[in-house]
Amino acid sequence: MISTSLREDLVRNVQPIDLRIADLGQVKLAYVEAGSGEPVVFVHGIPTDYRAWNSQIGPFSGKYHVIAYSRRLAQPNQNTMDYEKSTIENNSADLVRLIEELGISPVDLVGHSYGAFASAFCASTNPELIRTLTLIEPAVSTILLKNLKSKSEFLAYSSHILLYISAAKFQRNSLDPSLKAFRQGDFDAALRYNLDGIMNRHGAFEKFPEPVRTMVKENERTVGELMAEVPVFGREEASKISAPTLLIHGTESPAVLHVIVDRLGKAIPKSEVSMFSGAAHFPHFEKPQEFNQLVLGFLSKHSSY
Repeated sequence: MISTSLREDLVRNVQPIDLRIADLGQVKLAYVEAGSGEPVVFVHGIPTDYRAWNSQIGPFSGKYHVIAYSRRLAQPNQNTMDYEKSTIENNSADLVRLIEELGISPVDLVGHSYGAFASAFCASTNPELIRTLTLIEPAVSTILLKNLKSKSEFLAYSSHILLYISAAKFQRNSLDPSLKAFRQGDFDAALRYNLDGIMNRHGAFEKFPEPVRTMVKENERTVGELMAEVPVFGREEASKISAPTLLIHGTESPAVLHVIVDRLGKAIPKSEVSMFSGAAHFPHFEKPQEFNQLVLGFLSKHSSY
């Protein structure tokens, strides 16, 4: 559940500060920034945008230089391209170019869901840019299956009964109907199927406070990013992440996401795992005070100041 105080905080902070635009050539990315000190970059997931971090910008900017941006196809960006072509690789490349354009490396990188996969990919391929890495329920599906379309690989997990049941349930009740609705142009249904799956509850959209409902509704078409081919990111790729890494998941989210966190935690050399009781896929929405305290503590522990 999202507390009344958080609802008020979200309402007050719908537009935390003026938007800026980073021109990266092929794409332009809207972002906000606040504070000074070591740079902390926030990378949102599907179906959100830079506003996903409204409850973090104020608390973090008291000590850090905070940058929260909207990925290439999220609001209010005007980049035009197929959602299927918004890949992990090009979202990671956008992140690299943004860091270089702003001249802020190395950064403390905080990513959520699809944005966390892009963040992990960036940290693996460009370790010199990253001071610390925080991954919130990273959607790194290929840490489980190298080929997501392989029935034999999927069936091989049938011996891991809880993982198999969770993955099959998510595929059947959320991912497949969400993408089917998206292809049919029913973006509202696509959004609702997606949210029900990642929040692991029916009617998830209605349970969000109004500012969050507005944000996810405005970004409902980014559900189409789930059609994009994802890169192989297994133990070898994860082991190349040299930055101290904090992995976060909620107790109420799908079990398959917990397994992803567990696998990454075992593969990333300098990693630790934290779990939020009573939270699902958006602990930075659902438990913002606890989330901020945890991540700020992690950053402070690894600060160069």
